Amino acid sequence: MTDKKNMNKNVFITGAASGIGLATAQYLHHQGYIVGMADLSLASLVKATEDWNQDKIKLFELNVTDFEKTKEVLNTFCSDQQSKLAILINNAGVLEIGPFESITNEQHRRTLDVNVMGVINTSQAALPFLKNNQNSTVINLSSASSDYGVPELASYSASKFAVKALTEALELEWAPYGIRVCDVLPPFVSTHMVSSQNHSSKVMERMGVNLTADDVVRVIQQQIHSPRTHRTVGLFYGLLHRLSNVSPFFISRLTMKLLSR
Repeated sequence: MTDKKNMNKNVFITGAASGIGLATAQYLHHQGYIVGMADLSLASLVKATEDWNQDKIKLFELNVTDFEKTKEVLNTFCSDQQSKLAILINNAGVLEIGPFESITNEQHRRTLDVNVMGVINTSQAALPFLKNNQNSTVINLSSASSDYGVPELASYSASKFAVKALTEALELEWAPYGIRVCDVLPPFVSTHMVSSQNHSSKVMERMGVNLTADDVVRVIQQQIHSPRTHRTVGLFYGLLHRLSNVSPFFISRLTMKLLSR
């Protein structure tokens, strides 16, 4: 049975069976949150959480590109939470690395469907429940790839530009509802999504894969307690991000050109 005193301490996380999503769910579970975890594979969720307190987690099989199913899942989770949702973490995402022409049109479309429409679908489905909470937070997983278009990550980079734009727009639009909207911008993180790629990229080789999922979780924690519209992950990328915000366009382009050589 749901713990009544934790009704306003709940979180719904997409892409929660592995990587950043799972690490975030585990951290918030230990913090006493009631955690709704959604992923394509229910079996993977069950396996990942078999040692957790089952009274504090709700597991859902979900393809975030399916809006009707997304609404159904959010309704089910929030109906046990007095129709309130404190935190939504839009983490589900896919990545295809390689030259633009080597990635099929279907793969490009899937990247945009999951990474962009997935965020739109979940955010729309969650909005009534976020409104019902006195103070709620939406945290989107964007990327360092949203600062400047990254060669060999063209459609992924485009999708993360879109996530950043959605974050900025909704941060203003939903403020009257008491909903705080922000994002987290990590560079390459050592997760299965990166290690399972068939190709690398010159930018990834130059920047390295030096961050772990736990590094991202620490920034997500900051966004929960003191949200800023954008927060970067990692010192090196944080410096590059600040430079891109104050430098002329051609300097940002030059930086990306050098990294991708």
